[in-house]
Amino acid sequence: MQDNNTKDNNQRNLSEAFEELKKAREASMQKVQKRPTSKSTFSNSKPKVNKITNNSKPKKTKQKKMSSPKLPKAKPYNGIVRYKFDRLKSNKKKFKQFIILSTVYIIVIIALIVFIVMYISSKNKYENPYGDFVTYEKNTNPFNISQILIDNTNSTKTKEKTYRDKEIPFSTKYIKNDSLPKDEKVVKQPGVMGLERVNIIRTYEGDDLIDESTSSIDILLAPVEEIVEVGTSDFLVNYNVHLGDIMYIISTTSLMDAINNGTEICKITRYMDVTLLEVLGDWCKISFDGKEGYVPASSLTSQSTTPGIVAQNKVQRIISNLNFNMSLNVKSGLTLDDYKRILSGEARDVNKILENNAEAFYNAEQKYNVNGILLVAMAIHESGWGTSAISLDKKNLFGYGAYDSDAYNSAYTFNTYAEGIDLVAKVLAKAYLNPAGMSMPDGDTTTGRYYSSPTLSGINTRYSTDPNWCTKVFSYMTYFYDKL
Repeated sequence: MQDNNTKDNNQRNLSEAFEELKKAREASMQKVQKRPTSKSTFSNSKPKVNKITNNSKPKKTKQKKMSSPKLPKAKPYNGIVRYKFDRLKSNKKKFKQFIILSTVYIIVIIALIVFIVMYISSKNKYENPYGDFVTYEKNTNPFNISQILIDNTNSTKTKEKTYRDKEIPFSTKYIKNDSLPKDEKVVKQPGVMGLERVNIIRTYEGDDLIDESTSSIDILLAPVEEIVEVGTSDFLVNYNVHLGDIMYIISTTSLMDAINNGTEICKITRYMDVTLLEVLGDWCKISFDGKEGYVPASSLTSQSTTPGIVAQNKVQRIISNLNFNMSLNVKSGLTLDDYKRILSGEARDVNKILENNAEAFYNAEQKYNVNGILLVAMAIHESGWGTSAISLDKKNLFGYGAYDSDAYNSAYTFNTYAEGIDLVAKVLAKAYLNPAGMSMPDGDTTTGRYYSSPTLSGINTRYSTDPNWCTKVFSYMTYFYDKL
């Protein structure tokens, strides 16, 4: 029976063995608790004793044996563990599982311990504003508190609060402008330096400055940004001009009211000057004698690129003013050199009277605002290029004062040709070319006695009895204008 129990016990697992051990200990404790605790418990009762005589034997009683299983005896803790371990070891499959699980448990526990240690270390590192104390070197120069107190007590350090004003540089902003020659810069808004106040604390030891630090900075005046426009126009830079400058027509062209398919406003002849208003690709907007319109950019030039264009323009301007109904109470625009040039070398001026008096004609024009070419044309017509008797004898190129009944004797006599030129110019300005009451350059006042209009036709009405006089004079004017 005992062998069978042993066999059964070997087949039990570890948990059943612990359960049996627990039951055995509980049973043992219950027996101990049932024992009498003192002698007084049984003092009033006597034990019942069976009397046995020498001749008699005690009666044996038969007891029925119990079939309950035998419990293992309680063993020490180390013995139990070793016992269970030996049983587990005898079962190779379970022992192998036990080893694997134990190894896994150990690895997990080690990893968990390492994680906890690292977490605590990392947390302490962030919570400590001074870092990890382990990494600090040992302080070989500890503070001497007593010495510090003595030094501070004997210190002569003083602090002074002051300031320093400092300029703040301004920034520059660049803006592209196609109305300026390429790369040309124009300041549209000047930059202004700002001003800041730097507050300073100075530390002195005695009279010696040992430290200076900035405590704060105050902006007293904010800087103003500089704005600069940068040109991008190749046309303007090539001709060295700006918008609003004078340019010149290099070939007769039409002034149009629109780009490409516009309507013609007027014709502009060669060498005429115009004012540049805008550059629009292959077209330019211009102003010409009060009219605004568009011309091809290729029809324009400038003084910079065509040096002789200004002189040609002046001549063209003078010629463009020539017409039968032109106003003659304004200057022609010719220079003294122009008069000398157009009056010289004339074969019909056999006595060189006109050539020698070129300056007289110019001065009369400037003095009385009378077209000087008109005076030249009248002198040629009245004197036959200075060959008449009146012109030769009386130095009177105009036959001034002569009447048809006795022309020679009635004509004025002058000391010089210049004197006669000056008088006729004044008479024209005072009585024929201007209305009454106007101030004259020499201080006199116009009478307008024979004024009709400041044109050849207006002069002809009262100056000459020949109705074709104005046409003949205009033909000579055209001749000299063409010589320009």
